[in-house]
Parts: sequence; C-alpha cells; structure tokens
Amino acid sequence: MLKRSYLRFGLKSNNNKVISGKIFFPDFNEGGFKVKLFFVVAVLSVLLMIAPASFAKIVVIFDENAATEASAGKFAEGFVSHDAGSTVTISTAQKFTGKSSVFCTPSQSYNNNMTGWKFPINETPWMTFAWKKDGGTGIMIQMAYDGTWAYRYYSGANVTNWPGIQLEKEIPKDWKVYTRDLTKDFAKDWNLTGLALTPWDGNGGYYDYIILSTTEAEGKTVVQSLNKLTTTWGLMKR
Repeated sequence: MLKRSYLRFGLKSNNNKVISGKIFFPDFNEGGFKVKLFFVVAVLSVLLMIAPASFAKIVVIFDENAATEASAGKFAEGFVSHDAGSTVTISTAQKFTGKSSVFCTPSQSYNNNMTGWKFPINETPWMTFAWKKDGGTGIMIQMAYDGTWAYRYYSGANVTNWPGIQLEKEIPKDWKVYTRDLTKDFAKDWNLTGLALTPWDGNGGYYDYIILSTTEAEGKTVVQSLNKLTTTWGLMKR
C-alpha cells in the first residue's frame, strides 16, 4: 500500500476569509525529499492562484463592453436620459486599455437605476477609472447611490456647481487614471445603482476602465498590467 504524507495549510484573503485544509501526496522511496518538495510547491502555487479568485472581488463596470461586465455588453444603451442632445457611444479610436472606451458628448447622459446594478460599496469601496477630455473646460462623473445623485468627481472647472471632489485643476487632455476610496471620499453603507457621464462642454469626454475593487492595490494592479491577464482574473472574481 502506498504511504501518504500531508501538509496542512491556511490562506487568508484580503477580506479576512480563510481557506484551510490538508494537501496529501504520496511517499516515494526514490527521490524522497525532492519529490515531496515538488508536490508541495506545485500544489501551493495552484492554491495561491485560486485564493485571490475565490475571495477578492472586482466589479467591472466598463472595460471592453463585454457580456461579463456590469451592463452585460450594453453599457452605452444603459444611459436612458440625455441633456442637450448628449449621446453615448463605444469608441475604438480612443482607449486607455484594451480595444475601446466610451465617448459621451455634451452636456451629459445618465441613469440613476441601471438594469441589474446594486453594488454594495462596503464590499468594493475602491473605484478606479480613466478619462480624457476633448476640448471644453471641465469633465465629471457622477455616482448614484440607491437611485439618488450626490457623489461626484470632476477635473477642470465645475461647470455645474454641483458638490463634488476636484481631482485636477485642468481638464485631462491625455488619459488620466485614478483609484479612489468611495467610503472615505463620500460615505459608507450605500449601493451604486447608476452613473452620469458629464463632459458638459467641448467636443466630449472619453471614459474607460471603470472598476470597483476590494482593495486599492487590486485596482492599481489591474490598470498597470500591460496585457489582459489580470483583467481576466478580475472577471473570474466577480
């Protein structure tokens, strides 16, 4: 009968969930320690990949307008209200990552209750997004909490004079990316139910890589990745 040894393990996630158990592997008469070490390293490598996918959480609001994202591939169609003839389209001419971004013309397009959206910010408090402005004096993104407008980021001029947090004094003529803690900037205990894209003036604004994540590092790691490997893991974490 083949003898077996085991290694007890425990892994802790970013949100303090724990997975533990035993790894069983055969005892080989030849090779001994080297064979056991190979089995241990191989299994632990797999566990280290599985653990983040099991416990961390990333919500892809918009990246490639894919069916796996929050709007199930219909991000532009989700904006049902349009001020001053505003339109929302998917652009392949400009993008921060991947193959596309979303382009909004002035003054703004919005929906405070997107279909299927009710993302608890306490679970994914970090928001990462990138934007770029084509002309004009200001650009803004607004978050609806439980159907109500109150939380906003903007760069350049606050043309609307609505309360919000200014990220830069000038408009982003080139792509700028930010990772912000929504619970510290605004409040805890709310659900993200909608967005408003508010380029307000000029030719319009480009928005890309809108992500909710459990930690600041997750958002930054995904954005800094030059390929789509980390993004793929992010989709698996949903």
